[in-house]
Amino acid sequence: MLIGPGPACMTLCIGCVLLAAPLPARGEDYFAGKQISMVIGYNPGGGYDIYARIIASILSRHIPGAPTIVPRNMPGAGSAVAANYLYAVAAKDGTAIGMIGQQMALAQALGDKSVRFDMRQFTWLGRIAKNVEVSVAWHNAPVKSISDAMTREITLAATSAGSTSHSMPLLLNRIAGTKFKLVTGYPGITGGGLAMERGETQGTHATIDGLLFNKANWIRERRVSVLVQYAMERHPALPDVPAMTEFGSTPDDKQMLALFASPAEIGRSVLGPPGLPADTAAILRRAFDSLLADKMLAEELAAKKLTFEPLSGAGLQKLIATVLAISPELAQKAAALGRE
Repeated sequence: MLIGPGPACMTLCIGCVLLAAPLPARGEDYFAGKQISMVIGYNPGGGYDIYARIIASILSRHIPGAPTIVPRNMPGAGSAVAANYLYAVAAKDGTAIGMIGQQMALAQALGDKSVRFDMRQFTWLGRIAKNVEVSVAWHNAPVKSISDAMTREITLAATSAGSTSHSMPLLLNRIAGTKFKLVTGYPGITGGGLAMERGETQGTHATIDGLLFNKANWIRERRVSVLVQYAMERHPALPDVPAMTEFGSTPDDKQMLALFASPAEIGRSVLGPPGLPADTAAILRRAFDSLLADKMLAEELAAKKLTFEPLSGAGLQKLIATVLAISPELAQKAAALGRE
């Protein structure tokens, strides 16, 4: 005679099924009535602030529940203050996201003391645009190309020792043999550009966005020659200008140049704190992906003459993991080559 399971056994089996079942995902109304802080690592009015505020004004439409997104500027230490806040202090429930400096992975690899976070642990939502830095020479400078810069010295305006405007050209001096002479003390890219126009230096540090939109007359009237792009590959707008990664002659050189080129690839990206629940991260990533296809975003960027070169959150996560895979020894060598 077959004997069926008794009451105690049935209770145990039901309990096993309940334990094995996945926890319910956050509902579509999870963000309804909530407020999300968009933490911006820089002062109002700059490039990061402009991009972040555009995203904040449109992203809500793509998050179920349409939460309010409020920009919150948190400048300091090249955005390390904001990064440290998002990493260790901000709520890990989806109500805090942000935009920090594209150079933060580089700063982490080089052992910057202001870095108290691991870029690999953030929840990356996606990139809206690259931000490629370049070195340019004024029209009356004797240097017109990177080849010229390998045989003749040229003075370039820079902000401060350790900044990308200083360390990137210096790294090229050490690896590629360029003869850039850096003059520090200028207030940002605008200050360096003014120094070049006044004849205080023969060249300066700039961005492709700045050249294409804010200083389009420099290109149109051939007032400057773009010498090199500090990026992994050549930007479509400057196909004849070499990228810094083209100059490595050894595997170590190539890896160090790629490390310094990585900020351009990270660009204007949005991230959340580490440890977000998987379903919350998925909601925000889907919303960001949907944002990238929004015509309103395209119109806003076009109106402000801003570039649009998107990358998914998963793509960013992989990129940053690759950048930070450099050995500590090689990172220390790169740091030494990128300073006086």
